[in-house]
Amino acid sequence: MKLLVGWMVVIGCTLGGFLMHHGQMILLFVPTEYLIICGMATGILIASNPVRVIKGVVTQGGALFASGGPGRKQYVEMLQMIYELMQLARKEGVLALEGHVEKPRESSIIGKYPSFAKDPSALAFLCDTLKVFVAGVLDTHAIDELMETDLERMHEEELEPSKAMQAVADALPAIGIVAAVLGIILTMQAIDEGAAVVGVKVAGALVGTFLGVFLAYGIVGPVAGSMSALANERDRYRHCMRHVLTASVSGVAPPMAVEIGRRSIFMSQRPSFEELEEALREAKG
Repeated sequence: MKLLVGWMVVIGCTLGGFLMHHGQMILLFVPTEYLIICGMATGILIASNPVRVIKGVVTQGGALFASGGPGRKQYVEMLQMIYELMQLARKEGVLALEGHVEKPRESSIIGKYPSFAKDPSALAFLCDTLKVFVAGVLDTHAIDELMETDLERMHEEELEPSKAMQAVADALPAIGIVAAVLGIILTMQAIDEGAAVVGVKVAGALVGTFLGVFLAYGIVGPVAGSMSALANERDRYRHCMRHVLTASVSGVAPPMAVEIGRRSIFMSQRPSFEELEEALREAKG
């Protein structure tokens, strides 16, 4: 939604200013310029990236409109869920977690928190870590290093689509120049048809330059920035899990472990102490 609002402001102010100067919208509608610029940009994206990155662009692009990153509610539910799992391990032993991590979608605990269960990367990170815990690896340093490596790779992979889109944004001004030069070539062929015809063709060619710069900084660039911001938010969410799990493996009591995780959250998204305490009471109930 935020991205749509930004686009509306960009497009509205740009075209509004153009109209205020008595510009005619029909002058900006040059289909061949749009075909050249959008086609080249799409081709560059496809040619310079592996299939998984292209799929990531589509997936993350859709996520920008479907929902934002993890918010206060998602953090509370995640901490509440890990608290329940650690309480279970504390009371019945770590082997009691085996069924929950082997088939997480059938888990009576994880299933209570759909916002977490629907996040494949967070779910995989939790289950893979707890499987090591269940297997009897209790070395806190080793598990923490394992989680750090896992998170680094996840974050690196999630940033690839935004980098691909940023590369396209960086190329768009030059693509606009290519379209404009092609337009000028056509203009030179019509140089003997009079000033009126030449003027229209030059204006059409300049639309290519305008469109390349406009798409780069007003449309595609913000998409790349939003994708990167979303990937960073998800990374912080998983790092919060890491802090809780590291504390739990080292023997810290579940209430203190989730408090350590709470303190790692940005203030804008961090639930209050009382809010988390109430959520933990509900989990106990």
